[in-house]
Amino acid sequence: MLKAVSLYKQYDRQPILCDVSLTVADGEFLSIMGESGSGKSTFLNILAGNLPPDRGQVLLDGVEISALGDAGLAKLRRTSLGFVYQSLNLIPTLNGADNILLPLYLDRGDLREGRERMQELSARLGISHLLSSMPQNMSGGERQRVAIARAMIHTPSVLMLDEPTGSLDSHSTAEVMELLRMLNRENGVTVIQVTHSERAARYGTRILELSDGRVSER
Repeated sequence: MLKAVSLYKQYDRQPILCDVSLTVADGEFLSIMGESGSGKSTFLNILAGNLPPDRGQVLLDGVEISALGDAGLAKLRRTSLGFVYQSLNLIPTLNGADNILLPLYLDRGDLREGRERMQELSARLGISHLLSSMPQNMSGGERQRVAIARAMIHTPSVLMLDEPTGSLDSHSTAEVMELLRMLNRENGVTVIQVTHSERAARYGTRILELSDGRVSER
């Protein structure tokens, strides 16, 4: 279970989050909506431990993420948390396979087990044919699926995505969202996405609206 308690964050004295509290149950698919500049990405990055709150706590299974140091956060990302950035952050000089395995290379993880996991994920996500391809030769939807596979290579219990369909056409949007729904329903992965897309948000089992620094149920 992921829990946020009284989160507060401001930039240039402008509140972005105003004492926001939230509980996300295991196996939930949560969509967080809001207008551009509403602080959706800031909120997600605080939940992921990528950004510290000015006040408040984030806890994952009772562990306070917001108080972990670099080593603790690195371990958390190796074991429990996957994150897909809006820009995807694929390395242009690496093929699909090496992009997916990159977290294991960096953490000196078990590459034999990782390659087996990569083959399994690639088959489930429909990207086995992309393992030898370079990012520039992939479509937007294909790059998104490679980024999801990279985030899932450690078998995290929580997958967070920042605008997963922001640059995709309607067909690719449907493909990516169906894949996320599959991971949620069949693998039990807790999914948290921030999106401005009503269509993408409806794939969630719960939708929150972030406005004026506060969240409300829709």
